Amino acid sequence: MGDHLQYTFKTDNSAGIIRLIRYGEQPPAHYKLDIDSFSQLTSSLQSNLYFVESTEFSVGGYRWVLQIYPHGNKKDDGDGYLSIYLKLCNKLGPGSFINVIFRALIYDQQNSKYLIFQDLRERRFDATKAVWGMSKVLPQTAFYAESNGFLMEDRCTFGAEVFIINTTIPTSAKVTSIDSNRTRTYSYRFENFSKLSDDEYSPEFTIEDRTWKLNVRPRGNGVEKGKCLSLFLLLTRANDLIAGNKLYVEYELRIKSQCNGTDRTRICKSPFEKSSVSWGHMGFVPLRDLHTESSGLVMGEGLLVEVCFKRMFMLKNI
Repeated sequence: MGDHLQYTFKTDNSAGIIRLIRYGEQPPAHYKLDIDSFSQLTSSLQSNLYFVESTEFSVGGYRWVLQIYPHGNKKDDGDGYLSIYLKLCNKLGPGSFINVIFRALIYDQQNSKYLIFQDLRERRFDATKAVWGMSKVLPQTAFYAESNGFLMEDRCTFGAEVFIINTTIPTSAKVTSIDSNRTRTYSYRFENFSKLSDDEYSPEFTIEDRTWKLNVRPRGNGVEKGKCLSLFLLLTRANDLIAGNKLYVEYELRIKSQCNGTDRTRICKSPFEKSSVSWGHMGFVPLRDLHTESSGLVMGEGLLVEVCFKRMFMLKNI
């Protein structure tokens, strides 16, 4: 290529850049940078490794800047050329990435058209790589030659177009232990046991800022109906357990013996979520054992039920 550019739709395969022409005054789609006194600005740079960085602009919800190397980016084999790069200002986390096609534009003031330099390769911006661009946009001699119209009266105009192909920002979640020194045991005595309905609830109570109820099915539930008493723990409010958020709870459900008998205890480990707020045991204790006087499980028409929370873990998106 000579110093006087021939504006054709040809690809410079060695540089991985395609050059296009945009006729008329249509500005760059995403960013335009006008520079007065270009030579004075570039002479103030201390070495050929330095660049001019633009103000920030937004595309696709992300913040970007242009980096223009007037003397070429020698570290990227751009010596003798004008080098232009695109930098992502947002910090991406591990596993996050944005695939981008980048176009740099230079305005030909003489012919009122933009020359477009498009990187042939789709570039991936991620946590380890925030800058991509083209080291050999065009020879410095071609840029500085006034006959080409890029730099006239020491003024020039650059532009940027950023096309986001796809982006992946993985959802992050965290499991946290809910530790507390507060009492995490609740007891309730169901009275008039023989007259209870098939589905009875304790008053609402609060443990670890969440509200619960104990649910007793005196004559059983499901396949255990008519065979066993069923006992469940119900989470009454689960508004924050959305999008797969879960509350893992290890707890003991217990029917207390009200004499010198043995308590009936079941250890439970349950994932409470929006669609599953009730957990426990359908076959908690056989009805024949429940009504044995020596067991003391039902005394004076009262059934004493207890729940003891051992460990709680919260899984939620962050």
